[in-house]
Amino acid sequence: MKKILIPTDFSTANEKAIDAILKLFKHEVCEFYFLHAYTFSVNGLDALELLHADEEWYERPKQESESKLGKLIERCISLSKVESHNFHAITECSSLVNAVKKHQAHLGVDLVLLTSGGNKKVEKTNDEILNSVRDCPILIIPSNVKLGKRLSLTIASNFKQKLNNEQLDQFRKSLGGLEVEIGILVLEEEHKLSEQIKDNLEAFMLYLSKFQNAHVDLKYAKTNNQLKAYAQSHRNEIMCVVDKKPNFFRKIGLFKSDVILKLKQLNTNTVLTLHQ
Repeated sequence: MKKILIPTDFSTANEKAIDAILKLFKHEVCEFYFLHAYTFSVNGLDALELLHADEEWYERPKQESESKLGKLIERCISLSKVESHNFHAITECSSLVNAVKKHQAHLGVDLVLLTSGGNKKVEKTNDEILNSVRDCPILIIPSNVKLGKRLSLTIASNFKQKLNNEQLDQFRKSLGGLEVEIGILVLEEEHKLSEQIKDNLEAFMLYLSKFQNAHVDLKYAKTNNQLKAYAQSHRNEIMCVVDKKPNFFRKIGLFKSDVILKLKQLNTNTVLTLHQ
């Protein structure tokens, strides 16, 4: 049984991402947790007015959230029609980042689904979630989602570190019997690979050979423009990027994750983020 956490803002883009994930996991036993986090709007209220706000004022955002989540679940049940899919609603007065981090850990979630292609506020929240949640893969689906009938996944990495395949296994196995073709995009120049990169690349290709009989598609893209061009020519594929362990400077907020920087080149694609 797979547990999938889906933050929602009830937007059309979010609904399209949910539709895509239901199709992707249609053959699997899944528990889908729809999360909506809300805060109180206190704009224009002074401290005295806030103090005298009645119970109904405090309950209204929660009730609206629960109502919208209920309608979303009804829609998913109607569309999915898969007996092995169960849906749950979580509403919480909190920032979305804190709520995702809390429930991912509490529920032991296998995958977090985010929606991209929204406004700058949505993208900023996505960046904060990517920086905060490291215990499971995160799948980012754009508003113009396109996934082929046969699932293709490209691992984009510079291979300067040996890849930890645990989260990739977690995602691949969660798809059940769905055939997945995995390729490699090395983010370095083909003729300038260090011995360490060659060793790590060879180790990863050996790992792929254990469950993938077909020849591994191996490509190279050194620059951001090359990465962007590859992504745009493979829009029906999932681009997979690996987030290395955060160093001290990233932990204190001076640097961003490499994944966040690469997402600007991958905004046309569904992106799977894994963590070292």
